[in-house]
Amino acid sequence: MLTPEDGPPDGSPAERAARIGGALHRLTGREPVVEQVGGGAFRVTARVTGLPDEAVAAAVLGVLRTGDRFGHSRTGRWERLWAEVGA
Repeated sequence: MLTPEDGPPDGSPAERAARIGGALHRLTGREPVVEQVGGGAFRVTARVTGLPDEAVAAAVLGVLRTGDRFGHSRTGRWERLWAEVGA
């Protein structure tokens, strides 16, 4: 989940995306990709192969919900989690 060290929940889309990316990195152990996707929006994408327990899974969902839009897709090898902020 986002913590006080992540800063306030408001801010520019770039700042919000950076906070979401930092929180996902801490929770999943993988550096997510943060990219501008057009119209001033940013997308944060993280690949995960599994989460250690339900508490971490709930925290990851809590972080994703701080985006304006979020979702996931699945392959046979991993899940791709994403959140978008801005436009």
